[in-house]
Amino acid sequence: MSQPAADRSFHARVDDSFFAAAALYSDDAIIPMTLDTIILGWNLGAHLLYGYTADEMIGQPFEVLVPQDKYTEFVNYRAQVQQGEMSVITETERMRKDGSRVSVSVRISPVRDISGELIGLCATARDISDRKRAEVALRQSEERLRLLVDGARDYAMLMTDPEGLVIYWSDGAERILGYSADEIIGQSVEIILTDEERANGLLQRELERTLADGRLESHCWLRRKDGEIIFTEGVIHALRNENGELRGFGKVLQDATARRASEEALKSAAYALTETNQRLHLALDCGHLGSWQFDIVAGIYVELSSGNRKHLGLSPNESFTRTDFIQLVHPDDHPIVREAYRQAIEERRDYTAEYRVLWRTGEMRWISAQARLIYNPQGEPIRMIGVTEDITERKRVADSQEDALREAQERADRDPVTGLLNHRAFHKRLAEESARAQRDGSVLAVVMLDMDHFKFFNDAYGHAIGDQVLRTVAERLVHICRPYDTLSRFGGDEFALLLPAVGHSTRGEIEARLRSDLSGLAYYPDGQDSGIPIGLSVGVSLIPNHSSDRHEAVRIADERLRRAKSGAAIETEADHIRHEIAHVAGFSMLDAMVAAVDNKDRYTRRHSEDVMEHSLAIARELQLDEDALRTVAIAALLHDVGKIGVPDSVLRKPGALTDAEFEAIRQHPEMGAAIVSAVPGFHAILDAVRHHHERWDGGGYPAGLAGEETPIIARLMAVADAYSAMTTDRPYRQGMDKAKALSILEEGAGAQWCRSCVDAFLRTQ
Repeated sequence: MSQPAADRSFHARVDDSFFAAAALYSDDAIIPMTLDTIILGWNLGAHLLYGYTADEMIGQPFEVLVPQDKYTEFVNYRAQVQQGEMSVITETERMRKDGSRVSVSVRISPVRDISGELIGLCATARDISDRKRAEVALRQSEERLRLLVDGARDYAMLMTDPEGLVIYWSDGAERILGYSADEIIGQSVEIILTDEERANGLLQRELERTLADGRLESHCWLRRKDGEIIFTEGVIHALRNENGELRGFGKVLQDATARRASEEALKSAAYALTETNQRLHLALDCGHLGSWQFDIVAGIYVELSSGNRKHLGLSPNESFTRTDFIQLVHPDDHPIVREAYRQAIEERRDYTAEYRVLWRTGEMRWISAQARLIYNPQGEPIRMIGVTEDITERKRVADSQEDALREAQERADRDPVTGLLNHRAFHKRLAEESARAQRDGSVLAVVMLDMDHFKFFNDAYGHAIGDQVLRTVAERLVHICRPYDTLSRFGGDEFALLLPAVGHSTRGEIEARLRSDLSGLAYYPDGQDSGIPIGLSVGVSLIPNHSSDRHEAVRIADERLRRAKSGAAIETEADHIRHEIAHVAGFSMLDAMVAAVDNKDRYTRRHSEDVMEHSLAIARELQLDEDALRTVAIAALLHDVGKIGVPDSVLRKPGALTDAEFEAIRQHPEMGAAIVSAVPGFHAILDAVRHHHERWDGGGYPAGLAGEETPIIARLMAVADAYSAMTTDRPYRQGMDKAKALSILEEGAGAQWCRSCVDAFLRTQ
């Protein structure tokens, strides 16, 4: 396969040892790419980690591997590297070819040619899924750790008592460090430390820091039983009993020697630097960096490049000590600089810090500094060599981007027509205001408003006039509401309000006040003196008076709104049933799905309430007990929830259904039972939901049950369902006379319907 032009240019300008390193250390995924993240190379490690072949990925954007929720993080790290940062290292997640996620440790490095020009990027990744799982298991319990470590051969896992004596040693520890459990248990863990680490008190420092923080990431050199020195990475946890008393320490580590060598080889090749000249390695990374060298013992800078002096605002030849440097650093950033220096000296880390300096002219600049330690033969740090970069402009751009992001987020929360908050922002504010009401013990009013006959404006005058009408309503709402109230366009012709701290006002009082304040709204067509009234229906619920659950409060307000629009202000028996079982987990969700079906077919919700009333009448006539009556009520309210999966065109079709359309309708009992079965606590109504379309003679669906094979609740609900269907008006036909419907039921008793259920229903009429 021929290489793309960008690929050939990239290879032509980077030392070949870069690719030799990638091939040599192929256990890691090594992915070189262009500056705009087009993949140019794909090694065996990448194939094993992500599942894609080189043919599938070369030429593709790297974003293919980035999960949506990690995209902003990736863009930020990519920008840091593209703007001249050193390598960015993070632990994150990536997407495999099979759609699964994998936890990885990723390093994104700049790739430069011999002249120092930035020509590409390189991502190095390692699968750390096992380590993540091992850390979680270690925190959860010692016993789960023991089960996990038996099969985790790539990780050494050990435990010590509070004094550092080994009490547990995994098979992986034996494989990595060479000691068997019999040889090591009871010994001090210092047996695996190098002489230098032991002399420097590494064990005591690690235990003290783990006790302070509960957890410590460890990076250190250890000595195997055969004398080989290996570099390890891992995590240490303090282990405590249920009383919080220290039981000891647990450590999970892996041999990172090959990985460290891989990164060093890749770094050396990418920057075209020699292994023996670390200062050149850093200074040549970017032509505008300043280099420096600090004598740790003497406390003076023995070398400052012209670029470094420029960054600090120094003259070419003036002497410079660490005290002079601290005086230049912004006082607020002193802790950052001192902590970075302490970590470098005490923990043998690379020095990394971003801070502000105040030039003697008064100008403030942002500086990014990175450095490494140089050791004497005894392993003592004697020099620090590093580079600085002036990142003032980058910080300014970042601040501008943050301002732009805040502005974009504000626009994303606003409805473009009315300028009010949108549906998403309303629910965010609802969560905040309901939590505040709970803390303060105050009452929060949730208000739903719906414009009456809004479709008329769109149909008669066009959508531009419809938008103008919406803005008129929005302006009135802004005028009548308090500054701290929340106003939103909920969607379409609906608005939603949050009114905090309404005191002892009742739902009816709030509804009446809003109707009064919103009265008199009208749209005046051009050239006409008389306006077209703009009416709004209102529904209110109070938190916590009507419900402490914010989602339930919205549902109650919406239900009040629906009743206000239909003129049915008095609560029905169905409303009482809903209030009684609203606390049952899952009911509100199922009832909301019935409401969603009602939005598709306005007949459904009223029909369900009718079926409930008729079913309860039959059940009482049959002298069913109270528990059965409650089951009947819930089953009737939810019996058509499966219609959520039936196409709107089939639900609303006025004429005869085709065979395919009728088959879609026949699926709704089974679909409803499947939905209800997924919610714990509603097992008792499953048979009623599934079998309310069975017939006494066995000709019904979905199971073709006959006679008393069909449960009694399903049999009586079938009678109630049929009567409601026959007598309810639909948009495409008028409901039949009740006497005729009763006659049809009587004629079908013993064939389509259970005779005892029909007779019981007839006695209630």
